[in-house]
Amino acid sequence: MAAEIVSLTEHNHISEMHENLKRKLQESHRKEIGERIDSIRATVMGAVVAENYENAKDELTTYIGYKSSYPAFQVRAERYVEHCCDLIQAIQVKRNFPGLASLSLAKQQEIHEKVLEHFEELKQNLKQIEKVERESKVNDLRSTVWVMRAACQVVVAIIGVWLFIDVRAGLFSSFLTVIDASVDEASTWLVGLINF
Repeated sequence: MAAEIVSLTEHNHISEMHENLKRKLQESHRKEIGERIDSIRATVMGAVVAENYENAKDELTTYIGYKSSYPAFQVRAERYVEHCCDLIQAIQVKRNFPGLASLSLAKQQEIHEKVLEHFEELKQNLKQIEKVERESKVNDLRSTVWVMRAACQVVVAIIGVWLFIDVRAGLFSSFLTVIDASVDEASTWLVGLINF
């Protein structure tokens, strides 16, 4: 009977520690996502908090694969994704540690602290992935602006050359005719003035 009470007390304490860990993870997750509920960070962290580890890994790899229009992003984010998958695996192993009940309370607490450390590291790596994505989008936008600016400059140059050729062919000959007529009139007037 006394063994059952100790076992029941240990079971209650382990359940309490597990719930406490889950609550801390949920608080960290809630505090982190803020207004960006649809971000990859919120999705992966939510899946980890809900102990849906395979879904978290799948979401992460699918998200990276979905960004194929940014090849530089995929290359730069690959190491973060691998590390995030390792962290998710480490969290899973530590939260589902076999024989957790047989460990001392200090060891159980140490394992829970490691889970929280891994979760915080996961959060930081997910932020890095989002940062790399933003940088890739900005670089892509800059290159698009450069191309559009160069195209506009080429169009302006073509219009300028066309206008110069048109002016030279049309107005230049008219201008020469007007100047020639003016010089003729001025010289006729000057000769008429001298002949007097």
